[in-house]
Amino acid sequence: MYKIISLLAILMLYTSFVFAQGHRRELTPEMRAKFEAQKISYITQQLEISSEKAQVFWPLYNEMKSKKDLFHQEFRELFIKLKHDSISLSEKELAHISDRMADLKVEKAKLERDYHYKFKKVLSTKQLLDLYMADKEYKGMLLRRIKGERHMQRGRK
Repeated sequence: MYKIISLLAILMLYTSFVFAQGHRRELTPEMRAKFEAQKISYITQQLEISSEKAQVFWPLYNEMKSKKDLFHQEFRELFIKLKHDSISLSEKELAHISDRMADLKVEKAKLERDYHYKFKKVLSTKQLLDLYMADKEYKGMLLRRIKGERHMQRGRK
C-alpha cells in the first residue's frame, strides 16, 4: 500500500515538472501549493503517522517551516545584495553582511534543534528519523527533476 502511495506521489511530482518544462520562472502560488501537498503526502506516507498524531505534527512542522522560510528569505536578500553591490559596499557593510549571514545560520540551527525536541513529544524516535530522511529525499527528488528539466531545456535550444 505504501509503495503505491509513494509511486503516486512521485508520478504527481513528475507530471508537475513536465507541465512546467521549458519555463524558467518563479513558482506560481498554485505550483507551490501543489508541491507542498505532494510533500505532505510523501512525508505522511513515509512516517506512517496516525491521523491523531498528524493533527499535532503538521501544525508544528508548518510553524517551523514558516520560520525557516523567513531565515532563508533574509539570507537570500543578503546574498543578492552582496552579489550585485559587493564592489560598492564598504568594508564595514561587508562585515555586517557576513556577520548577519553567520548569525542566520546559527539561528536556523537553533530553531531546528528546538523543533527537534517539539517533534520528539509527538513522534517516535523512528518517525523523527524517518522525517529527516523523507524531507531530504523529497528535496533530492525535486532537485533531480529540476536539474533534468533544465538539462532537457538546454538540449532543445
